[in-house]
Amino acid sequence: MTAASIARDILRRRGSDHLLLLCDFDGTLSEFDPDPNAVYLSDARRGVLARLAARSCCTVGIVSGRRLTDVRARAGDIGDVYIAGFHGLEIEGMQESFVHSDATSAAAALKAVRTRVVPSLRRLPGVFVEDKGLSIALHFRDADPAHRVVAQSVFMDAARNGLDTGGFRLLPGSCVVELLPKTSWNKGSAVRWILERVTARVGQVFPVYIGDDVTDADALAAVHPHGIGIAASERVAGDASVDGPGEVERLLAALDGELHC
Repeated sequence: MTAASIARDILRRRGSDHLLLLCDFDGTLSEFDPDPNAVYLSDARRGVLARLAARSCCTVGIVSGRRLTDVRARAGDIGDVYIAGFHGLEIEGMQESFVHSDATSAAAALKAVRTRVVPSLRRLPGVFVEDKGLSIALHFRDADPAHRVVAQSVFMDAARNGLDTGGFRLLPGSCVVELLPKTSWNKGSAVRWILERVTARVGQVFPVYIGDDVTDADALAAVHPHGIGIAASERVAGDASVDGPGEVERLLAALDGELHC
């Protein structure tokens, strides 16, 4: 299916329900970059999200592994929307906010892991550790295969005790492995949290989630049975699929052109 045909299917199945449109950020709304600090939402994508968010029959949100404040800075002004950061452990939007109690529980232990691994990983080209404050992520997109293996081994050795004792959980992604506090809360939990509040505010809701990685699997499932999950890459399965952020932009533009309210 093309982006335009997926948009038409969404609107057909939505009927008169309020549209809840939730998207991942990196790899979905924005292309990947070896340097996470170089990633920003393009003007065109910011514009179409802002137009959709301004409609009375649509609520927009971004659900990301980045910290909430980081997502806001990189997305720019897209209006009154929901932002879920840190894989849903922190959420803001529509004058509401949420921080999961487990979000800060392992901060000191995670910092100790980072302190241990960084000196060893500095010598590996294309490898670096991102400190998100409440988690740490090992990135190796630009590393050669041998260095990727070494980097992951060093990272896992340092994290082993926390993983074995249940203080940490490991979240693999596309050329990244992230260490977070152990909790059952995930992006799918964040989608349900947002969906409950939007439903309470407007009534019947048709939820759509767009994501590109295995970290989005729970969110893609959370829109069922009354919504649609859309995969933006082959790394994850959805009810429909598009090919990367460029196709996501075309899907959003098609929704913007066809949604009447």
